[in-house]
Amino acid sequence: MERIRNIIVRLRGQLWLIPLAMSILALGLAWWLLTSGAAVLEGWDDAKIWWLYSGDASSARDLLSSLLSGLMTMTSLVVSVTFVILTLAANQLGPRLIATFMADRQIQMILGLFLGTILYVLVVLRTLDDTLGSEGVPHIAITVGSGLTVVCLMALLFYVHKIASAIIADNVVTRIASDLHNDIRSILPEDAGETERALPELRVSRAGTVSLDRAGYVQVVDYHRLAEIACQEKVLLEVKVRAGHFLLMNGEHVVVHGERPMSHKAVEAVRDAFVVNSERTPAQDLEYGLRQLVEIALRALSPGINDPYTAVAVIDRLGAALEEIFQRSLQAAVWRDKDGNVRVIAQRSDVQSLTDMAFDAIRQAAGQLPTVLIRIADVLGQLAPVLMSTSTRETVLGHLAKLAETAKEENLTPSDREAVLTRIEQARGAVTTHFRKGTLHLL
Repeated sequence: MERIRNIIVRLRGQLWLIPLAMSILALGLAWWLLTSGAAVLEGWDDAKIWWLYSGDASSARDLLSSLLSGLMTMTSLVVSVTFVILTLAANQLGPRLIATFMADRQIQMILGLFLGTILYVLVVLRTLDDTLGSEGVPHIAITVGSGLTVVCLMALLFYVHKIASAIIADNVVTRIASDLHNDIRSILPEDAGETERALPELRVSRAGTVSLDRAGYVQVVDYHRLAEIACQEKVLLEVKVRAGHFLLMNGEHVVVHGERPMSHKAVEAVRDAFVVNSERTPAQDLEYGLRQLVEIALRALSPGINDPYTAVAVIDRLGAALEEIFQRSLQAAVWRDKDGNVRVIAQRSDVQSLTDMAFDAIRQAAGQLPTVLIRIADVLGQLAPVLMSTSTRETVLGHLAKLAETAKEENLTPSDREAVLTRIEQARGAVTTHFRKGTLHLL
């Protein structure tokens, strides 16, 4: 399922796929109306189809030629505006967010509508000549072409509104956060304690290593397939990489523990269990969406942009994402066979790494901005009700301690430093109080 999800994610990012499908549908519609359109109008009273085009072939050709010229102009405008917006978004929000705009279904459908209408009008236009009588003109096909052009005009207005709102930083942050929440729900189990994460002690000797012989980002690791291979070979596989890591061709990517090395066929099967490509995807990578949000905040905090309020909006969304993560089980790190023997030990994202990814870089970039430091402290304090384990509590308290060190070391005014430290102490008190209440409740 994760391989399939990875394929779906990659297909959604292809700007050409939906326009191609809509263009094929437009060609099919043109062929059907040209060959069978007359049958649709049989039995209709002429008074009831006043909307139907009733001109001759010459005027129909002139009409479609004008429509085609206008459609080409509008399509050129749409494409030009798209590239301008992508350039602005790359400069302000980060080049890696271009994929988010390209994956927008509404933008893809509008481009598909324009391209499909152009192809439709071209097909209908080439069937018109002066030898056609009044009965030979495909009236309904010409009428549909006019209607599609009107729809394109309305779509152009919607497209301008869509693009204007798409580059507003808060809207981009909201969309990335929504995608991140969807990824969290897809990747992490809903019930706590559903996955095994405690790493067992390795009591089997090391029999060799496997390098993946491919350079690039790990997108998906098929751990169930690795467990099957380990069962067949009677070994234990320790996976040293995870989704989101960049690999060199050589390295100890998988360590084999057992009495003997694996066969060449098994080694190739292990390599086939990894999907490695040129870019990261969120199919298994929890840090993917967090990293996108952090990149927006870092660009907002850069001297060239200096927009701390966008960084504050990102911090709020990061807090909401961590809140959901803390209430779910993290990805499994151990796979066993049917007899209970450990077959695969995986390296997976933990609470510490996810929280570090969310806040470390922002804290370091905002060392002299009390507004941002205070907001980080407030969000960490608001996470107190969901810190039901010692690991999550210690992680949050550790980040509050790092935040206090930053406030003391940076060149802040005494009043600003005092304000930041006060909010940090309030957050620390909230975390400690809620954790004690939760412990007493469990007892």
